Amino acid sequence: MAAPGFGVNAVDVGGAPMLLTVTSGGDVIHLARAADSASSGRGAAHDFYFDPSRPWLSPTAAHYAWEELLAPRWAETTLCGKVWAVMVGGEGGPLREDGEVAFAPTCRRCLALIDRFYPTPHADQRFSLVAQLAADVVCEQGFAEVRGVPGDQQTELRKRIRKLVRARTGYGTKTFCRETTIYAECRDIYDQHASAHARVAAEALSEFLTADGEAPSGRPADWVVSWEAWDVD
Repeated sequence: MAAPGFGVNAVDVGGAPMLLTVTSGGDVIHLARAADSASSGRGAAHDFYFDPSRPWLSPTAAHYAWEELLAPRWAETTLCGKVWAVMVGGEGGPLREDGEVAFAPTCRRCLALIDRFYPTPHADQRFSLVAQLAADVVCEQGFAEVRGVPGDQQTELRKRIRKLVRARTGYGTKTFCRETTIYAECRDIYDQHASAHARVAAEALSEFLTADGEAPSGRPADWVVSWEAWDVD
């Protein structure tokens, strides 16, 4: 059995504690930051969660230090702007019979917003050059891939590519990541070159068939920018 006296179920985000919470009737795990002051805050749980006469409470609710959970430390809404119901159970177990335990947020919006609580990473010395090259490719073809991008450089690189393309063309660009590759696409520019893209695809298919199904040469496609290739050390 878990020892009594567990505190709030919170995680550290850039040095700031954030409470893991759920909304009424929801199962997505959100983050709530600390309130600006005790007068504007609320507790991690309401006092009735510690009333043993409530039939829907979990016996494990007694494992928590109620003084800590009732302290008005937390903002009324989650990072993503929702009004939350209660702290999700942690090491002490669930607070309700039908509750759950969780140790990390699952709300995509909350996860996206926690970046602001971390310092901006130092830009790699090749950052500006790679951003310019990727923007060049997007402006010419409507899409680009940037491969081998370190995780701490991805968010800012995506922003820079979008900014450069819009400044040059006036068009918006969508970017997303998969592991270490950033994909950038501007549909407006892509559509302007649709016939050329179709011709390139047909030529590639013809080359593949002519080679009896063997893969073509390993030369990178002209829409691919390699992060590693521009290491200027």
